[in-house]
Amino acid sequence: MKLKCLFAALAILGMVSCASGGKSGTANLDAAIQQASKDINDTLPAGTKVALLNFTSGSDVLSDYVIEEMSIALVKGRKLTVVDRKEIDLIRGEMNFQMSGEVSDESAQEIGKLLGAQSIVSGSLVNMGANHRFRTKVINVNSAAIETSASISVANDPQIQYLLSQGRGSAPQTATVQGGGGTQATPAQAGSNQAQPAAPAEPAAPAYKIGDTGPAGGLIFYDKGNNSSGWRYLEAAPEDLPNKMQWSAEDIKLYELERAVGRGKPNTQAIMTEAAKRGGGFGWAAQACDALVVNDFDDWFLPSRDELHYIYGNLHMKGLGDFKNDVYWSSTTGGGAWGENPYVENFSNGSQSNWGYNASTRVRPIRQVAGPAGSARSSVDDNGGIAGTTTGTTAKPRNASSVLWTILGILVIGGVAAYFIWGPTPAAATN
Repeated sequence: MKLKCLFAALAILGMVSCASGGKSGTANLDAAIQQASKDINDTLPAGTKVALLNFTSGSDVLSDYVIEEMSIALVKGRKLTVVDRKEIDLIRGEMNFQMSGEVSDESAQEIGKLLGAQSIVSGSLVNMGANHRFRTKVINVNSAAIETSASISVANDPQIQYLLSQGRGSAPQTATVQGGGGTQATPAQAGSNQAQPAAPAEPAAPAYKIGDTGPAGGLIFYDKGNNSSGWRYLEAAPEDLPNKMQWSAEDIKLYELERAVGRGKPNTQAIMTEAAKRGGGFGWAAQACDALVVNDFDDWFLPSRDELHYIYGNLHMKGLGDFKNDVYWSSTTGGGAWGENPYVENFSNGSQSNWGYNASTRVRPIRQVAGPAGSARSSVDDNGGIAGTTTGTTAKPRNASSVLWTILGILVIGGVAAYFIWGPTPAAATN
């Protein structure tokens, strides 16, 4: 009788999965993230401050990827206030817990209060054998009530297999199913020495070189050599946006949007947060990137200042990408001759400068791409200059003349100092 009930429950879950996941009955990881994020956005009242606290999985890389993508989705919803990851990381370090590990509801509430959040989001990925179960729940910080939850069947496709193979994390949870032929895999209990089933062979994620065509049909222009934060490469869109665009229609007072590689995405999110307060920012460069869909990829953003320079050096200077000898917007602001205005790069000579936010010029969106783990360095050096592919950096040897001049300078300076310190004393006055 129990066996029949179990199979009946599994059949019901299968029908629910089919209804939410399409013909195959499962969703891919990105679709599950979007579905869970939409449920959170639709359920919580407008203005709720939300902290995306932790996601339990077999890999800290996968956990970080899920939390980052959910954060982006909720920010795009323009309804909730999402706590900055830097604040959560600070509290996480002080309380010594991992994004990929278990956190009790009581600890989660405590952390939520420290962050000033009204709701906290946590989740897990459970290994169901052929597929995975993607689960999320939202807890009210004050009442501890579960405000909403989601449970989605996720396909064990190459993307999720690859993310699970990277990094470290808590042991993945495994469902237990008993049948007439015996017991299948069961989860290991704390302190147990029970062996876990062997993981399936992990397919290698695609590897790219600078100038290769990326997944969205654009060109790969940057390789950071590892998959931290769930990405390794940057891909430029296949072409410029069709029209020249303003950075913004008004001064939105975002004066310190950063220049480094990896900052284009959060810069764009910050611009879109301000755009939501001003009618959506339609016609702004960042909004056009955010709304872009190319070959079913919709995760584009406006490049940061350094990301834009990598495009110039690794694509345009090599005649790749059909760029124009014209000016292109970055998402970086601040620190230039024109005060805190956004930066542009002139692709006729690689120079960068501040422009007025309401000027119109060209836009080339970019996106992040996951890849295999490795130690290869980018083909652009750390300062943004063009360089060959290297495995490290070495100091340039000094020549003999520079060494002699250095020694001579030290001797001269030392002699002058000695004269003033120990030189002859003034002659005594005579009567």
